[in-house]
Amino acid sequence: MFQGDPSSWAPDAGDIDWGAVKLTELEPKNVRYVNPDAAADWNWLAQQAKGRIAYLIALDLETNDGLAAADVASWARAVLTQLESSLHRRPLVYTYIDFAVAGNCAGLGDYPLWIADPSHPAGSPQVPLPWRTWAIHQYATVDNLDRDVADYSSKGAMVSALGKQSASPPKSLGGDVVSAVASARWPDGQTVVAGLGKDGYVQVTRWDNTSWSGWKAVSPSRATAAPGLLAWPSGQGRLFYVDESGAVIEMDTTDSGRTWS
Repeated sequence: MFQGDPSSWAPDAGDIDWGAVKLTELEPKNVRYVNPDAAADWNWLAQQAKGRIAYLIALDLETNDGLAAADVASWARAVLTQLESSLHRRPLVYTYIDFAVAGNCAGLGDYPLWIADPSHPAGSPQVPLPWRTWAIHQYATVDNLDRDVADYSSKGAMVSALGKQSASPPKSLGGDVVSAVASARWPDGQTVVAGLGKDGYVQVTRWDNTSWSGWKAVSPSRATAAPGLLAWPSGQGRLFYVDESGAVIEMDTTDSGRTWS
């Protein structure tokens, strides 16, 4: 949406079903910009019974600020996780094809995609990895207004998918763990959780960006306390625990926690 109060853009917008309003954005050196017209735009859409999408709830991910692609993607995952946790809704990711193809969106495929792709007809965008489907297609800019189409059967379906959700109860990962747990997450989102099992061996479960694996023992000897975990890029990681002799045992992974040795 073009920034400005409603009188500056509503006549050109025409009979729209929904609109997006930039509330704020993060700039380099943690400068926070606040749109002075956001409240007027937000209220106008409500008064006209239109659907509403808010930036930063829709994360506008278009620049790397000189960072490596893996670091951009890691930052984005952290921001999206915080937004979803605090606002109880699934945030969108707004980006463009070349930026995503360069790896800046790795691990974001579970979030709805808002793709800027003016090279394809409305409703038929190119979908870059890590996504397989799209939610919104920005297909053109006309009269200083971005034109978009949403892939939902109705405004109600769009609100249901992207609106505030009821807080869900905590999810149980199961297991027979009797200690505090440690966790490690790799830049692509794969995650390992580890703890001391009832049998005395270190137990782990792994998130592969689709589902959690079952718990399994990975330590060659019994442990006396909760383990520790470290992860860094390229799938490497380490697990530490103290065995019954008092020795600190180190185990390594090179495949994001699939195997340990």
